[in-house]
Amino acid sequence: MGTARALVGGAARLSLRGRHLLAFDAIATVTAFLLSLALRFDAPSPQFDAYVYAYAWVLPVLVACRLSAFVLLRMYQRVWRYASVDELVAILAAVGLSSIAGYTFIYAIVFTTPASALGFPRSVAIMDTVLMIAFAGAWRFALRLGRVGRAGASTTRGQRALVVGGGAAAIAVLRELRANSQLGLAPVGIVSDDLGEGQRLLGLPVLGPAADLAGHIERSGAVAVLLALPSADGRTLRKLVHQAESAGARCLTVPSVAEVIAGRVTVNALREVEFEDLLRRAPSRIDLDSVAHAFRDRIVLITGGGGSIGGELARQIIRFGPRRLVLVGRGENSIFETMQSLAPLDAARAVAPVILDIRDRARLGRLFDRERPDVVFHAAAHKHVHFMEQFPEEAVATNIHGTENVLDAAVESGVGRFVFISTDKAVNPTSVMGATKRVGELLVRQVAREKGLAYATVRFGNVLSSRGSVVPVFRQQLARGGPLTVTHPDAMRYFMTIPEAVQLVLQAAVLAAPGDTFVLEMGDPVRIVQLARDLIELHGLGEDDVRLEFIGQRPGEKLVEELYFAAERPEPTSHEAIRRVRLNGAGAPDLRARIARLATEDDGSRAQTIVAGLQDLVPEYAPAANGPVVDEDSPDREGSRSS
Repeated sequence: MGTARALVGGAARLSLRGRHLLAFDAIATVTAFLLSLALRFDAPSPQFDAYVYAYAWVLPVLVACRLSAFVLLRMYQRVWRYASVDELVAILAAVGLSSIAGYTFIYAIVFTTPASALGFPRSVAIMDTVLMIAFAGAWRFALRLGRVGRAGASTTRGQRALVVGGGAAAIAVLRELRANSQLGLAPVGIVSDDLGEGQRLLGLPVLGPAADLAGHIERSGAVAVLLALPSADGRTLRKLVHQAESAGARCLTVPSVAEVIAGRVTVNALREVEFEDLLRRAPSRIDLDSVAHAFRDRIVLITGGGGSIGGELARQIIRFGPRRLVLVGRGENSIFETMQSLAPLDAARAVAPVILDIRDRARLGRLFDRERPDVVFHAAAHKHVHFMEQFPEEAVATNIHGTENVLDAAVESGVGRFVFISTDKAVNPTSVMGATKRVGELLVRQVAREKGLAYATVRFGNVLSSRGSVVPVFRQQLARGGPLTVTHPDAMRYFMTIPEAVQLVLQAAVLAAPGDTFVLEMGDPVRIVQLARDLIELHGLGEDDVRLEFIGQRPGEKLVEELYFAAERPEPTSHEAIRRVRLNGAGAPDLRARIARLATEDDGSRAQTIVAGLQDLVPEYAPAANGPVVDEDSPDREGSRSS
C-alpha cells in the first residue's frame, strides 16, 4: 500500500510534459505488445486474433509495470531536451526492470491456469522489450533532437568561432554554445592536434592542428577563438593568443584545471583570456582523497584569513567539510571580503571570523584555548619588501614575534598539524622582510623537532594577482594610460597562480613530518619586463601606446630570487611539484634568546640595531647598502603599515 501511494503521489506531482510522456508510455506499451504478437504470428492471421483475445488481460499488467518502473526511476522528472548516455541507460534500466516484473507475473499466471493450454511464446517477451525500448527512447530523444535543431539554427546567427581542443572541455564548450544562444557565438570548426583533419566532432569539421591557427581563422572567416584547453600551460596559450590576435580574432578560454579543482568555476565557463592564463603551468596532480581526509570534520584555523593566500585557503578547505573554519585577521574589511566569497558555498555556519592581531599574545592564547584547532595555517605576515625596509620593527613584531605567539599557542592547545607560509625572499635574504620570514622558518623547525609535531614550512615565490603584487599594479597603471614601471630590465621572479599555490600547500600539509620544509616547484623565473609587455599586448595595445619606464631597484630587492640555500638539499616527495628540503646540522639552541634580544623599542638607532640582530639570527642576510636607515621623524613613516 505504501509503495502504491508513493507511485500515485509521484505521478500526481508530474509536470504537464511529464504527464504527456506517461500517456505516451502507456500507448507505447500497448503498441509494443500488439506489434510483438503481430510479428510472431504474421498478422493478420487466425493465430494472431486468438492470442489477442486470449491475452488481452496482459495489457493492463504490462502498462502498470511499465509506468510503475518509470515513476520509481524518476523518468518523468528528467530534462529530456538535454538527454545523453545517462538517460539512455535509464531507459534501458526502466524497461528491463518492468519486463522482468511484468513477464514474471504473466508466466506465473500462464503456467498455473488453464490459459497455459494455448501457451505464451517467449519470443513475444523479448520482442516486446526491444520495441518498448525503441518507443520509450523515441518519445524522449525527439525532444533532445528538437532542442539541438533549434540551438543549431540559433547559433548559426552568431559570430563565427573556432574551438581549439578536442577533449571533454571542447565538447562541453560546444554544448554550452548550443544551449545558450545568447552567447552570440556560432562554432564553425574544431582546431585540434589530437583529432585527424577531416574528422567531425558533434557535427563540426576538424580543420587541422593548432600550429596553423592563424590560417584556420582566415580560411573560416572566424572572428572569435575559444580555447578549450584547461590543461595547457602558459607558453602554449601565449602562442595561440598571439596567432589569434595577429589574425584579428578575439580569444576566450575555459578555466584552468587548478581553477576547476578549486571549485571556482566549471570547465565550460567561457571567459576572456586573463593575464594569469598566459603564465599558467601544466596542472599538477592533486590527491584530493588524502587532502579531503586531512580536513574533513576538523577544526581549521587560518591566520591572515583576509589575505590572498589565507582567503584562498578558506575557499578550498571549506569544500572538504571541516567541522569549523576559524579566520583570524587584523583588518575587518579583508575578513569581510573573504566571508563574502564563502557565502555562495553555503558554508556560513561552519566559518567563524575573528578580528585579532597575532601580536596580541594573550588574546591569541585565549582564542586557541576556546577553539582547540586541529590544523593551523599561518599566513599572516607583513610582505611588502620596501615598506618593511622603512619599518623594520613592524616586520620583526609581526613576522617573528607574531609567529612565536601563534606557534606557542598551537603547542599549548595541542594542535597536531601546523603549516607556516614562507617565501623565496627568505633564501639568502637582502631585505628585512626576507630575513624575518627566514627566522619564522627556523622557529617552526625548532619547535617541531623539539615537540615531535607535524609542523612544517612551505616556501614558494610570487603568487599572481595577490594584493599589492606586480600584476595588479600594472593593471592600475595601464588603466591610467601608463607608464608601466619596472625596476630593472633584468629583474626576474618565480610566479604561480593563487589556486595552484594553495592546492600545493594543502598537499604539502598532508605530507608533512616534524620540521619539514617544502619548496613548491616554481618552473622557470619570468622577466618582469616581459610580464609588462604581455599585459600590454593582451589589451590590444603596443609599446607605442603604453610606455615602459625603468625606475631602478628599491632597497632590499634582488634581481633574481632563489629557492634554496647552499646547504639545503632538495629531495623529491610523492608529489612531482613538491620538494622536501634536507638541511645538514642542528638548529641554534639559543634561537629564542637571540630573538628576545631583537630591539623593537623606540630608540634612535632602531633600524641599525634590528639589522644587526637579524644578521646574528640569519648569517646569510646581506642587507642592501641603502637598507633600513630611515630617520625617526621622516613623514613617509606615517600611515604606511602594511596589512
